[in-house]
Amino acid sequence: MRSPVVAALTDPAIYPHAVDRVELIETHISWVFLAGERVYKVKKPVDLGFLDFTTLERRRFFCEEEVRLNRRLTHDVYLGVVDLNGRDAIRFGGTGPTVEVAVVMRRLPHDRMLDELVRRDGADPALVEELGRIVARFHASAPTGGEIDELGSLGTVSANWRENFAQTAKLPADVLPEEWRQTLRTWVEAFMAREAPRFAARVAGGRSRDCHGDLQAQHVCCTEQIQIFDCIEFNHRFRYGDVAGEVAFLAMDLDRLGRSDLALRFLNAYLDASGDYDAVPLLDFYRAYRAFVRGKVLSFQIAERPETAAKARDRFALAVRYTERRDRPRLLITTGVIGSGKSTAARHVAARLGAIVVRTDAVRKRLAGLALNERRQAGFGEGLYSPEMAARTYAEAMSVATTILDAGWPVIVDGAFSSAAQRGLARDAATRAGAGFSVLWCDAPDPVLAERLRRRAHDPDEVSDAGVDLLADHRAHYEPPDRESAVIRIDTTAGADRAAEKAVDELCR
Repeated sequence: MRSPVVAALTDPAIYPHAVDRVELIETHISWVFLAGERVYKVKKPVDLGFLDFTTLERRRFFCEEEVRLNRRLTHDVYLGVVDLNGRDAIRFGGTGPTVEVAVVMRRLPHDRMLDELVRRDGADPALVEELGRIVARFHASAPTGGEIDELGSLGTVSANWRENFAQTAKLPADVLPEEWRQTLRTWVEAFMAREAPRFAARVAGGRSRDCHGDLQAQHVCCTEQIQIFDCIEFNHRFRYGDVAGEVAFLAMDLDRLGRSDLALRFLNAYLDASGDYDAVPLLDFYRAYRAFVRGKVLSFQIAERPETAAKARDRFALAVRYTERRDRPRLLITTGVIGSGKSTAARHVAARLGAIVVRTDAVRKRLAGLALNERRQAGFGEGLYSPEMAARTYAEAMSVATTILDAGWPVIVDGAFSSAAQRGLARDAATRAGAGFSVLWCDAPDPVLAERLRRRAHDPDEVSDAGVDLLADHRAHYEPPDRESAVIRIDTTAGADRAAEKAVDELCR
């Protein structure tokens, strides 16, 4: 039997603004009405165990929570909560008792949703990188401690996996083959046992936060100001947790959409902004978890929508894929004088190879206790760029890179590596880690480099302090790697992106 509220809200005449037609979208927990320039969301009076919307009071509370929480990552989208009044004739704010409440939102353009952009090959890598920086800033200011830490602990993570396996135990083999289930169960249990100290250290280090909880591409609208909406408001267990699990969610979703390169762009921008490289060893674990949960949720809909069976199977297959061992890890370093396009080349190569980027410029700022975009001008070899600070910076960058290599990920350390001695330290680190090693030598004529340095001096997001006035000194002191092995020279005169493509081709031979 159709709900009186649904019947009322499908009538364009009920709305307090001009509406030509109303489109209804139904999920297992809500009715969503697309009405002109507004969206109205009504929670279904259901108790599904993980949520309880059975009373009007509870629905009002969670509507208000939805508005409050989603305003953290949106601007002028969540307009408030409205009452539906009346018995025989339901109206917004009409006479009679309140029979229902709804969240009211400004309607966002569907063609600017990130998943739609990806499907149309219209997602700019720079936009995805900005998204990574937004999420990093959000996590840095999000609450932590108390219940948030408890729900981010290994005990909760383990319980979540047990729940996943229990809730999918009766799925047919054509949706979740028993071999996949056993592979995942064995891998998950071994991973949690091995990495228990890391999970504990993450909580102790404040990495469990009040997150978004449902960071999928379909919940990101790429308007002039990026809007991230539709977070989890109904269950703390689904929203509180390690930030590694949050970024892994969107990375997994971009993988699912066939754009693992964009997933790496997002991850590297997030890691660069947050400095949270200790999250990297957990990314496969959490990507597998998120893929499995999405498969589980889709499997719940098979009875009503049989076509979701294939989608659920695809998500389970993706979860299994994250358990597979990678090829031998590889360490790459960039080298070149200032302005030679090292960072651009590193980002491009990393996206193609699935590598994590560690930038020495960012490491240096963190060691000095500075914000990444805080500028500190100094002469050549002075201040932040003194030999002593350079030694600390490169030692820390290589320590981070080694941790990432040990987790099985390829790494690019993006720095000048101006001397043969610095490059030798990197070679030695690769040897100790049993990793392959390559040097990406970026270069271009000095007039080209000078123009780049002049342009980037006006970029508010630029991390490097090196300006055009230091170019001559850097060139004079730079030791070219022209007699070293495993060096790929990249002429960035026409642009580092295009030049990096050739480097990737050579690396993949």
